[in-house]
Amino acid sequence: MSLKHRVWAFHLAHMSKPAEDRPIYQEMLKGQVTRILELGIGLGDRSVRLLEAAAHFHDAREIHYTGVDLFEGRERSCDVGLSIKQAYRKLARTGTHIRLVPGDAFSAVARIANSLRELDLVVISGDQPAEVLDRTWFYFPRMIDDQTQIFLQKPGHPGEPSPYDRVRADEIAVWAGHTHRARAA
Repeated sequence: MSLKHRVWAFHLAHMSKPAEDRPIYQEMLKGQVTRILELGIGLGDRSVRLLEAAAHFHDAREIHYTGVDLFEGRERSCDVGLSIKQAYRKLARTGTHIRLVPGDAFSAVARIANSLRELDLVVISGDQPAEVLDRTWFYFPRMIDDQTQIFLQKPGHPGEPSPYDRVRADEIAVWAGHTHRARAA
């Protein structure tokens, strides 16, 4: 690893802004992430950093990113966010496979859940309404496994920092209503 890469990685993991994103970048820098799902991409800066971090360890063509956001469906009073075209342009520069899905978390994930398997990383922004996420959990067990790293941002007020919680796959299974029961022979 070159000195330039080590300095960049240190900065990303320990000094980047916003500080709430650092645990996600630290996970990325372990070098095992190639399949990413992000619910709520906002201005796309975190998305670009995720893809750049993954590209340091893998060929860009091996990295698959799916971003779900309201894009143009966002309320006009909410000025934070990109159009789908702007988001694609911003993310496509990384050279990775980009899939952007417009809609709220539930409707978008319901459409794509069967095509997303064995995700390595899931990032869920705090701007996702709780009632929408409650319905969305149903689709997660088919997309994740015990190795998937899941970061769920706590809801907060706009402009205020809000930390991420790490969520385990078994917690998601409970939220989804899937309990793994052993079948009788």
